[in-house]
Amino acid sequence: MRTIASTVALLLAAATAQAADLTVTVMDRNGKPLPDAVVLVDSSVQGPRPAPVLEAGIAQEKLRFVPAVTVVGLGAKVSFSNLDSWDHHVILGVMGAGGVYVDPGQNTQFRLAGRVGSKPPATDSKVLTLPGAYLLGCHIHGSMRGHVYVADTPWARLGGDDGRAQLQGVPEGPARVRIWHPDQLVDGTPTLVQVAASGSAVTVHTQIVSTRKKRAAPAADPNYPGL
Repeated sequence: MRTIASTVALLLAAATAQAADLTVTVMDRNGKPLPDAVVLVDSSVQGPRPAPVLEAGIAQEKLRFVPAVTVVGLGAKVSFSNLDSWDHHVILGVMGAGGVYVDPGQNTQFRLAGRVGSKPPATDSKVLTLPGAYLLGCHIHGSMRGHVYVADTPWARLGGDDGRAQLQGVPEGPARVRIWHPDQLVDGTPTLVQVAASGSAVTVHTQIVSTRKKRAAPAADPNYPGL
């Protein structure tokens, strides 16, 4: 039977659990840093949680969605702006395995007029209430693709070109790390970690091969006067 003293000790230990930084480095199938990886950390340890990201902006610029990957929290308002001088569509829908829309009939679609001179760009916004990955596209320019990931945890961060993401305020104790990437074929197995009060670092190896390429700016085209 647990004594009063042991119960108090456990409560004190829980109350003194510290928050720390967790650095996650994501590697691709070839052992190289994987850019644009979404890092998600789950912890059941009691303690304060960081506020989720509830607003974000995505631009359509030079036939790209910028940024290419955006990470927000549940219920976030995502605003879209067309900075080009020609029209774009925004197709927004839940993404399934293989990089396709789960149900194209349920996608949100709207058109943004091209920007005229120095006037403010055409904008629209949507509130995303379902967790997981969303695929962005454009009816007019089929090569345009982007992604929004709606995180179901307050610890969510987009990794850089070096594959690294730092998550702050993770409670000391056990946690698990999940990875999502636009080019993954299936969900990977979560990685279990033990977060130390002084901070921790973990490297996650995946079977993902990134298809991202640094595209040169489009050549001048009379149909696209903004280029």
